[in-house]
Amino acid sequence: MKIFISTLAAAFCLSSINAAPYTIDPTHSSVGFEVKHLMVSKVKGNFKKFSGEAEFDGQKLTKLSGEVKIADINTENASRDAHLNKPDFFDAKKFPNATLNMTKFENGKLYADLKIRDVVKNVVFDAQIGGPIKHPKTGKDVISISLKGEINRKDFKVGEDTANSSVSDKVIIDIELEANAK
Repeated sequence: MKIFISTLAAAFCLSSINAAPYTIDPTHSSVGFEVKHLMVSKVKGNFKKFSGEAEFDGQKLTKLSGEVKIADINTENASRDAHLNKPDFFDAKKFPNATLNMTKFENGKLYADLKIRDVVKNVVFDAQIGGPIKHPKTGKDVISISLKGEINRKDFKVGEDTANSSVSDKVIIDIELEANAK
């Protein structure tokens, strides 16, 4: 029994050691969200500027971290985007970035600390990992990471004075990432 436990522990440690670093490719990735407006229609948006890194051991994700630039929010409506950057919503001047840092990955779920407006909450995402495959031009490994989850915007002090009946408190987060081995 001791040999089995020692072997299992060694295998776990080696899988973490053998994890390869990846960089998120923003040209083939998206960080999006969706809210309901007036309880009837969906409004979708995304962040145009973001970056991130991952580690993948060939079978599972061992690390994922990322950052979005709040000021680059895009809902296809310039006046709404400007309002979302004001102090009553994201307050982009005071809190220019939102971050995500994976804490655990197991059973198709990614657990991460999400920080918005300096408020950190643990969020659970349904996760799918694709690859690795060899990029036909670079010969480097490429993986995909698909995350879908939901948060309550008011937990992060976003639009606290805006009623749920106007803009839903529930925000669906939809992240599609392509990452290239370094």
